[in-house]
Amino acid sequence: MERKVDIQEAKSVIENILFVSGGPVNADKFVELFAGEFSRDEVGDIIREIQQEYGNLSLDIVEVAEGWRMQTRPEYAAWITQFFKMDKGQKLGRAAMESLAIIAYRQPITRTEIDEIRGVDSGGPIRSLIDKSMVRPMGRRKAPGKPMMYGTTKRFLEYFGLAGLSDLPTLEEFRKELDEAFGERSPQQALEFDSTGALVAPAMAEADESADEGSAPEEEGGVTEDGIAVIQRGFEPDDSEPREPREEMSEADEMEDDAVMNEDSNNSMAVEETGPSSQEDNEEIR
Repeated sequence: MERKVDIQEAKSVIENILFVSGGPVNADKFVELFAGEFSRDEVGDIIREIQQEYGNLSLDIVEVAEGWRMQTRPEYAAWITQFFKMDKGQKLGRAAMESLAIIAYRQPITRTEIDEIRGVDSGGPIRSLIDKSMVRPMGRRKAPGKPMMYGTTKRFLEYFGLAGLSDLPTLEEFRKELDEAFGERSPQQALEFDSTGALVAPAMAEADESADEGSAPEEEGGVTEDGIAVIQRGFEPDDSEPREPREEMSEADEMEDDAVMNEDSNNSMAVEETGPSSQEDNEEIR
């Protein structure tokens, strides 16, 4: 069967469509465009041929987000940003990156499962990722309460330059990169942080440890190794003098004490009443 469109013409058509397209184009779209004259594999071969021809040019053809896209090269990003006066945009925060990584590797996943992994509430980061079109709802799980499940979008693949989720780095690849970056030391040994979360150089951390070892012992108080709180000095009871045990009062003694207290109270009231009259007497004498 003779094709209505030859390979060279198909190559030019695909190149122009990639140029004017605002996002990645799936190979199935080209198969549909050419009315099945080219299979998906043949379309892929044509695009890879174009990709090789662009190897020495200022533009590039990349496979991203389950499709193909024509884009500028990273080395010209600063010039393009300056020319169009574009903002660099906001980077994803730490909480958003943590939530996004969990969703990417464990999708579909519920918010409760994300909270259990992170140990904190993830409602805010998830809403932020949805607003940025990085995460989308994927329906409700058939479980008590029917919790919503979340997964990544094609925007996520475009943002990180991934052709598909299978291109996500594996745990072994992470370990290999960490070994190359830190050598024999683990990342925890290579990086030290102070109480405020600021990065401290290893040499400074070692100096602080040596200074702590040579410092004077702290005063009594604090928490012991067993986790028992110790009362600070100055509030400890003085056990040098023995304390006499408190004697229980009998009913007769209590009645006697009440009578003495009533008598004292009456005497004090009598003194207050005689006070003004004595003062008048003193005025008459004067």
